[in-house]
Amino acid sequence: MGRWLSQNHIRLYVWVGIIFTIIIIPYSLFLSNQFSKFAYSQMDLFHRDKIIHTASQTELILNKLKTYGLNMYEDPNIQGWLQMDRTDPLADMEALNTLTSFMSTESFIERAYLINLQTRQVFDSQKGIAAFDTFEDQAMLKRVQEQQSLFLQFFPHEVQGVAHLSLVVPSTPAKIYTHGYLVLLLNNQELQGHLLANNKELGTDIMVLDENGRNVLTGLESEVDAASGLFIHSASLSSQKWKVYSLSELKSFKNQAEAFQRRMVMYSILLLILLLAAALWNSRRTIMPFRSLAEQLQRKFNGAGENAKAPIRDEYSILKYGIEKLSSQVDEMNISLRDHHHLIKTEYMRQWVLQGRMNRTIRDEISDMTSLIHRERLRLVVMKIESYHHFVERYDIDSRRLLKYALCNIAEEVIRLEGGAVEAIDLASDNIVLLIGLDRTEDEMKTLLEAIKLHIRQYIRLNVSIAMSEPKHTDDDLRSVYDYVNDLTLLKFVSGSDRIYTENDYERYVQMIQPAAELKSIDKLLALVKAGNSEQVVQRLEELFSQLAAMKFSECKVQLTVLLFAVVKEFDKLSALQGLDGIDKLLAGFPTLQDLRRWLERELLDIINQLNNRQGLDRKEKLAEEMVAYIDYHIHDPMLSAEDVAKHVSLSAKYVRQIFMEMKSQPLSAYILELRINKVKELLVTSTMSVTDIGERSGFLTKSYFFTAFKKATGLTPNQYRQQHL
Repeated sequence: MGRWLSQNHIRLYVWVGIIFTIIIIPYSLFLSNQFSKFAYSQMDLFHRDKIIHTASQTELILNKLKTYGLNMYEDPNIQGWLQMDRTDPLADMEALNTLTSFMSTESFIERAYLINLQTRQVFDSQKGIAAFDTFEDQAMLKRVQEQQSLFLQFFPHEVQGVAHLSLVVPSTPAKIYTHGYLVLLLNNQELQGHLLANNKELGTDIMVLDENGRNVLTGLESEVDAASGLFIHSASLSSQKWKVYSLSELKSFKNQAEAFQRRMVMYSILLLILLLAAALWNSRRTIMPFRSLAEQLQRKFNGAGENAKAPIRDEYSILKYGIEKLSSQVDEMNISLRDHHHLIKTEYMRQWVLQGRMNRTIRDEISDMTSLIHRERLRLVVMKIESYHHFVERYDIDSRRLLKYALCNIAEEVIRLEGGAVEAIDLASDNIVLLIGLDRTEDEMKTLLEAIKLHIRQYIRLNVSIAMSEPKHTDDDLRSVYDYVNDLTLLKFVSGSDRIYTENDYERYVQMIQPAAELKSIDKLLALVKAGNSEQVVQRLEELFSQLAAMKFSECKVQLTVLLFAVVKEFDKLSALQGLDGIDKLLAGFPTLQDLRRWLERELLDIINQLNNRQGLDRKEKLAEEMVAYIDYHIHDPMLSAEDVAKHVSLSAKYVRQIFMEMKSQPLSAYILELRINKVKELLVTSTMSVTDIGERSGFLTKSYFFTAFKKATGLTPNQYRQQHL
């Protein structure tokens, strides 16, 4: 027997190993291949998006430089120098200062020429004034004189072996003659470094080629070969008729993909070994008990003289015979499931309500458990436990179950005394569902439910809100009926009326409610509390809750949350709510809207008393801190003024200036300007934004005012400050 079991053990283990190998190895190769394809597609998509972004950034920079060149050309000092018909040292000095100022604020411009065709002079930003005959860049001079440049188009140009992108202003398609030109020579290394800043980390090279295939940033002829093992993507520059190419090596990706595939295979082999080891251990652990059981059964049957009845040849025959004997013994036993009857029925009834309709299986199972299933019509009643949050906090889970069980028993007893069929269903929430099969009018049903409510209040000290549906067919969707009737129980909170609610009540309620509108009196209410006007606070509360009573329950709850949140936010150190988390619990603790109103009235009056008791404190210091916080938050707004601060703290602008001067020893306007200057200093050192963008983000309304105020405060221009601190 031991040898037979060992042979079967080995045979089973070998077959399991073959199956695992056939499944795991090919599947791991398939997964790694699919992952490589997915990674390739994602990398291709990433580089495509990256080149589109780079092209957009390049287009933006070039258009910005064109605009900047036009602004330089239109400057009065530069125009004066370009249009003069004889030399003027004063005009030369003004042009030099203006040209230097413009170039100091734009790092991409390396050099600029002012070319006057009347005086035949060139103003070079690096070497000063030169006559046409002695000017070193004769190629550019010839290009300008012959008007070869396209309209506002950059073109590659070399000066003493250094490649530049150049722009001639003005350059017109009609070739209209002008007395002077402005030529900008860009720093290609600076421009290329800016474009490559985010691409070098990814191993990506950027090329900008013109229509002739020439790299406009280096001046070299370039070829883009898609078969050279590269990710190649391109995007067009519409304003220049150029293309931006990104070149990323594919070899590195292929090596990583192959390495990943090898790791996947190795991990799969390791997993296979672990599974085979686990299978070996588990097979011994599983088969040994069967072997022991077979030996015990063999001894039992042989000892009982049953060997002739059951020929025992192997383990399978022994176990089969033992199972057959056990089955015959189980069939002879009378196992009663009466103790589980109630639990099974309750679960089926819960599924009926939650799913909406009974399937054939549920109907067949409970057809003998309850007579309710044979009624043609039934009513669905929801009994909602009021102040359920307090109910949960007051009783532990076992006590809550006992109280709900008692509540269900009371309801069932009252209905059955009237000859009706009823099933009570606990949905493990704040409500109990009653399915009632009783042929009574609506008024008679209300009387019965009122009696149930009275008994519940009398015997188990609970208050419940009850709502009832119209008679429904057993094949109707009970889930939708339950949701509707459950909403009816919420009418008590809004109306405050303690009665049995029906579908007619909801229809009348819908006709009564008004369209949702924002509670516009909240701010006035808070202002009255701050002012300590108790009588008007009570009157304003009456108006607010009159509005709330005319809303749907869901809208009413939202508006109540807004109201209570406003109180918490405004009086966080005085309100008993102590934070937003307590609002939902608070709302769940009041059975009616009027109960909540009375509590809120007491709370607000208590807040007024506390505010009155604090009159001796230093109110001015708190107001000053509130002003500082408001200014810090709105400093980016160029329209920020003392009137805005005064409106925020509900005081006059004059009084606000007086308080700020007393508490901070500094005028309010001076503080705002100082805060903006500090913001500019921070952004100049910690960010790469342009000076203009920094001025706008710091709240300066105009560029001229920004430059004037910054230089007055620091003695430096923004660019000088940035260069000095970097």
